[in-house]
Amino acid sequence: MAVTAAQRVVKLALTVASIIIFIQGSFTIVMHQLITNLVFSSDPIRRQKHLDYSKKQFILLLVTILTIVAPSKVRISTDNRTIPRNLVATDLQTGGLLTSLKRKSVLISNHQIYTDWVFLWWLAYTGGLAGNVFIMLKQSLANIPIMGYGMRNYKFIFMNRKWSKDKINLANRLSDMDHNARGMGELAGKHYATKTEDGLEIWKDKGSSDVDMRQISWPYSLIIFPEGTNLSENTRNKSAVFASKSNLPNFRNLVLPRMTGLRFALQELRNSCEVVYDATIGYSGVKQHEYGQDIYRLDEIFLKGQSPELVDIHLRAFDVHEIPIDDENEFSEWLLKVWKEKDELLDFYYKTGSFDCGEGVTNQVVTGVCKIKRSEMAQILALPCLTALTLGLVLWKKYA
Repeated sequence: MAVTAAQRVVKLALTVASIIIFIQGSFTIVMHQLITNLVFSSDPIRRQKHLDYSKKQFILLLVTILTIVAPSKVRISTDNRTIPRNLVATDLQTGGLLTSLKRKSVLISNHQIYTDWVFLWWLAYTGGLAGNVFIMLKQSLANIPIMGYGMRNYKFIFMNRKWSKDKINLANRLSDMDHNARGMGELAGKHYATKTEDGLEIWKDKGSSDVDMRQISWPYSLIIFPEGTNLSENTRNKSAVFASKSNLPNFRNLVLPRMTGLRFALQELRNSCEVVYDATIGYSGVKQHEYGQDIYRLDEIFLKGQSPELVDIHLRAFDVHEIPIDDENEFSEWLLKVWKEKDELLDFYYKTGSFDCGEGVTNQVVTGVCKIKRSEMAQILALPCLTALTLGLVLWKKYA
């Protein structure tokens, strides 16, 4: 009983610490952004570099909290046919992972739990792209106090799930990413030519693949979940009903992917995108026909420390120019084929506990801890530790 009580105290202390770290860290990041926007309002390049740094700080903050309250290992397996060998390596100094991901990419993935994007963002961090991640989110999240301001500065793409509204916003954001990646955007001092009444920005070089080598080529890693929602009993049943009505395949481990947004994104980014990564995620502790979101809820992970011991991510790659993005029917067939193969891969995962399909199929399998550098973690913890020390001194002086 004494051990159990001690464990409860430790867990409670870690929970309180994680809340303090998150609040102080988020506030510090937003203050950094606010000062950046004021000081560098007339210097777009320095402003963007600082905002990218603040974006990196946010994933460092989240991984720091996970390291303290809910540590996990990540096992990456890669497809032999499409991924070069040694894309992933173990960092011998930290025990984490190092990757050599392409600097301008779109990453698509199945969606199992609410923290999928955290692990995929951390994957980008291992390739030096933590400050260049872009994510599509619900519009309602933009209105969260403090956090909403921060995410808008990150230029995350907020969606209403009404294509008539989303198309213009998505077109403008993707065009901005594409032009800046080619050194032809606003960060290079260039601007769109006209703007339509409904807000669509029109560039003179629409459709061009020209690159200005004199300018900075700004990387991007756009993370898209084509399913649009977590896998759950409710979403799986809805997907099955829709599949039956529409004469589409009903997947065992996935929700039917949505085609429109992904196809549009690939069309808009085709002139700069170097690769489309396809990630399939599986979690230890989740069996087939169970739902990860029910087992690893946000409060269970961040407040109670109940996290998957092992996160499996299988990667393969596609050349965007080999994807039939200009034909709606062909693209639909391509995406359904990708999801069918993903569904079969998850069948294998639930039977064997791994995505390692053996030589000839799997290129390499590398396992590392989901963590960041000690110096980065120390930076994140500096303010909370100073706060705790100050509070301790105040209490000591008062009650000693």
